[in-house]
Formats: sequence, structure tokens, C-alpha cells
Amino acid sequence: MKKALVTILFLCLAGFVVAQETNETEFKMALGDTVVWKPFDNCNALGYNIKGPKVITFKPVHFGEKIEIVAKKVGKSSIVATCQDNGTKAVANITVVDPNDVPLIAEKPVKPATLPFTATYGFNPPRDNFFITINDLGTKFNETYMKHGDDEAFNDGQGVDRFWNVKTGKNWYYRPDAQGWTDDVDWEFDPLGESFPIINSFATEVNKDNLSNYYVGNEKLTVGGADKPMEIECWKFFVDFEDGTVIQYWVDPANGCTLKRQINADPAKVVTVYDLKYTRLHFGPSFKKGLHDITR
Repeated sequence: MKKALVTILFLCLAGFVVAQETNETEFKMALGDTVVWKPFDNCNALGYNIKGPKVITFKPVHFGEKIEIVAKKVGKSSIVATCQDNGTKAVANITVVDPNDVPLIAEKPVKPATLPFTATYGFNPPRDNFFITINDLGTKFNETYMKHGDDEAFNDGQGVDRFWNVKTGKNWYYRPDAQGWTDDVDWEFDPLGESFPIINSFATEVNKDNLSNYYVGNEKLTVGGADKPMEIECWKFFVDFEDGTVIQYWVDPANGCTLKRQINADPAKVVTVYDLKYTRLHFGPSFKKGLHDITR
């Protein structure tokens, strides 16, 4: 982002200064809890930026050298404090829990009988023209990955919404409250590369010497396609790892991509949008009509 200088008298939630150092503090708070955080021992000019879901509120105290944080909703968030004297940065990572919630301990799934795996596994993930959304059934957040030629985008469902061009280095982030797509520092992004989790999970995590040890049959998954939902009959693998972890994988036979991954009895991560023919870009900074156009 264009790191806007933010004074303590005007707390701006939109910008932050590039940091030279980072110190992180973890807070676990119950709903309604209040903590006071002092990010720096000695700093004359401070800026604060909240990242992720707005599960907390905060306000400056003692002329802004500290902030009071109040837990409002269950979830995770973080506050980035920047000392503008020297560009150093401190981060408060905050987890808000409901003290009345009693965690359920699910039993580890029992491995069904394995079957001979007579097919040939190969990993050939999509490398262009794709729009893939992955839902974490535990956190309820979606991660979306898009590639259309040299244009790529990523959204983590928690406030990070980026768009960049791997050829020109141009880079943008999305501000829904003000300027929509806003230009960032050139080349300050990580290209998507050849693949990403959970798409590459089975390919990178499992020994392929004898897949008959893990194959338990086929199972259909319904995912969103380019025009309408479609069913994919996946290979299902049940893998016992040496550390006692059990991971189940639902794999697309067409390209070896993992479309669902579940650890033990935890909520799974599952692909919900699986468009591998994304040939017409319909969002991004090129569609912006003016400075304050917030069209997604």
C-alpha cells in the first residue's frame, strides 16, 4: 500500500508505514475483556492500523503512547503500530473467545478398508485462467485465488484483497470504504506460483510409492464452475501419518488437485468455486472509473 503517514491525533485504519523491525505480542481475550497495550517504550509519533475482521475496538490513552483494546466479537484480528520516528513496527495479534463455548472433542475417524489403486496419479495444476475459492469450514472464511494471463489476485476473506500484474509489477489493494482499488508499491507481492494449498496438498504431503495403502474409493463433490455447479467424482485417500495424524484427501482425477482436505475430525477445507476456464476478467483496477469508485 502507499503507506500513508498517520499521526496519533488522526487514527487512520487504511494505511501503514513500511516497517524495519517487527515485534509481535499475543493477546487471548474473552468477550468484553479490556487490555492496554504499549507497543513502544519510546516513540514520539505513532500510527495504528487494524487488520482482519473488526472483532475489537481500540482507543488511544496517555497521549496515544498506549491503546485500550476491547474484545467485541469472537474471532481474530491484529493491530499494527508504526513508530514514524524510525519506521519500526509492532503487532498485537488478538484472539477473542467466548468463555461459555466448550470445545467439542471429536473422535478421530476410523480408516475404512482400502482398495487397489489401479489408476496413475499425476499432478498438473491449472497455471492460467482460473478462479478458485477455498472455504475453511472451521473459520467460515473463504480464500480466493485468480489468475488471468499476467493478472493475479488473492482474497483471504478477512480483509486482505489484492490484485497485481506479474509482468509490469503494478500492485493494488482494495479499500471498500473509500477509494476502491488503490495502487500499492510496485512489485510488493508474492506471485501465486505453480500451485497453492489446498490444491497441492496431496501432491506435496503424501508418498506416492503405493497409493493402494490409502485409496478408499471414489466420492462426489459439488463445486461451482464457470456457469453452474458441477459434480466431480474424486479419488478419496485416507492417510495415517507417523505422528498419529489422519488426513483425508479428495482428489480430482483429471489433474491431481486436492479439492477437499480434512485433518483428523477437524472441519475440512473444501474448494467451493473451481473455474478452470476463467477467460474473461470481470473485476479489478482496470474497471475503476474514478478516484472514489469503489466498484469491486
